[in-house]
Amino acid sequence: MISPETQAPHWEWYYIAMYFYIGGVSSGAYLIGSILELIKKERFRAISKTAYYIAFPLILVTPVLLIADLGSPFRFWRLFSYMNTTSPLSVGTWALLIYGGMSFLSFVNVLAEDRRLTSPGLTKLHAIFSRIPHKVYAAAGSFFGFFVAGYTGVLMNTTARPLWEATDPLIGPIFIASAASTGAAAIVLFMMKQKIGTSEIFSHLETFDRVAMILEIALIVIMLIVAGRYAAPLLTGFYGVLFLGGTVLLGIIAPLWINWRGSKTRAFGDPIMLSAVLVLFGGLMLRISLVQAGQM
Repeated sequence: MISPETQAPHWEWYYIAMYFYIGGVSSGAYLIGSILELIKKERFRAISKTAYYIAFPLILVTPVLLIADLGSPFRFWRLFSYMNTTSPLSVGTWALLIYGGMSFLSFVNVLAEDRRLTSPGLTKLHAIFSRIPHKVYAAAGSFFGFFVAGYTGVLMNTTARPLWEATDPLIGPIFIASAASTGAAAIVLFMMKQKIGTSEIFSHLETFDRVAMILEIALIVIMLIVAGRYAAPLLTGFYGVLFLGGTVLLGIIAPLWINWRGSKTRAFGDPIMLSAVLVLFGGLMLRISLVQAGQM
């Protein structure tokens, strides 16, 4: 008998792929911010604060998408009624809950730091948790954020679909690399919109994003080789266009080229902003193409 976690699912991209994507951007941004805080990079405090401002509002969207896919709030909350350590779905749901709590505390912390905390309830909550060094729950949040970024790929690898099953355990690491890349891109766009940050900050974010994208493309190549003939739905037809054109070409190769060429690409607009937008677009196309092509 096939367990619920290994049954072949039918997932709609506008729910599940968007859940994978938004959760990945949130956890990727939080991971960057918390790591910088944990290693005491005070000169990059603006990055950490921006990451926390991004992470919690984004992760709030994911339960809405999951409930919409399940069709009932009761079915969603029922996932918290038990803990099955052998089930990626069960473990992932609890990790999402803990990560959401840690990202909320970090969000409240930066609101207080920037003197934007006006709610009496949140002010009282911050007074309670301010007794604990923020690095404690930043560390917990980074651990569970890392887990949230990758468990969705693990969940796909454990389902009875040829493409996903054949590429076990590669989709998880690909999603982690993509989360790091899209998280950095989201931080860049937020900071540019708020007109904060220095050339040094943007340079470091570009370098980080470059490493994440190189890792991502390397893992994708390995995945395609391992998948063999099962990769056909990902390389042909409409989903092939999304994957090869949207993810690989526009979402990774083009930003890497812009990243490398720097100021020489100003004819296309601000190169940093353009690269960030393309990275975010490519991350979305990655989730949609893998979710949809894997169900063919």
